[in-house]
Amino acid sequence: MAHQVIQTENLPDQCSAWLADHCELHVCPSESRRFKELLPTVEALIIRTYTNVTKEMIESAPNLRVIGRAGVGIDNIDLNACKEQGVQVVHTPEANTESVVDFVLSRMLMMLRKVTFVESQTSQNEWDLLRTSAMNEKQFSEMTLGIIGFGRIGSTLGTLASALGFKVIFHDLQTIKNTGACTQCSLEDVLEQSDAISIHVDGRAENEHMCDADLFRHLQQGCLFINTSRGFVVDSVSLANHLRHDASAFAIIDVHQPEPIHADYPLLTLPNVELYPHIACKTQTATINMGWVVKDVIAVLNNETPQFEAVL
Repeated sequence: MAHQVIQTENLPDQCSAWLADHCELHVCPSESRRFKELLPTVEALIIRTYTNVTKEMIESAPNLRVIGRAGVGIDNIDLNACKEQGVQVVHTPEANTESVVDFVLSRMLMMLRKVTFVESQTSQNEWDLLRTSAMNEKQFSEMTLGIIGFGRIGSTLGTLASALGFKVIFHDLQTIKNTGACTQCSLEDVLEQSDAISIHVDGRAENEHMCDADLFRHLQQGCLFINTSRGFVVDSVSLANHLRHDASAFAIIDVHQPEPIHADYPLLTLPNVELYPHIACKTQTATINMGWVVKDVIAVLNNETPQFEAVL
């Protein structure tokens, strides 16, 4: 009898097609009536970002053996309930590293190297004014990038930024060996010394509102703040207050709490922030890489060893 599998969110076509060839696949969102009807018989769930796998859901699926998360973070899965019920969790921790780093670097470099554009024919005086206004106080080799969280994404970002000339310092809960040109520092040193700070921490509960009013008080004036990790890591009210207080500061925020954002989101109307709709991972390659979590799901159902199993 074919394995019963539910896919709650869209996957790349080739990944869904492969999965359908290896099981009896049901595609339905977790809030649907069909999902609730199928849950008691299902052996595997495949989710992405916006499906929350609760303890109640897991307990309602007595045949459930594995949950596949097409992505890096697994904080939308109740891992304690999985452990209690003997449910394995697989994910794709290496799938979008390059994609997120591409996003951070591209936006960071554009913000730190300010430019002016020629939009029409100009006089000599206008030309000279454009060139004068394009003067940058520092070049990359005179700037410090601070990274908070030095896992796969943070360390890759650090390596590439140091190759571009940045001094790279970072803070991590673990003592990191083989940091190359990057230097591990205290959190306070990272905050106070950095021209730009990029957040790359995981989804553990202790990181909720890690970036609060006290953290923002330690930033240099004019510091560029970037978050592509988790929305709940940043206290958006505190960040909004910081950006109002320091008009020379700027924030690039790709992840939010909640998603989608509401009309009363504190950062929504500020002039010195760019808000993105959770797109740092949105390259075709990264999306396909995440979709191939289906292979680990089928491996578990076939009593084989998956490539990436989460530690519960």
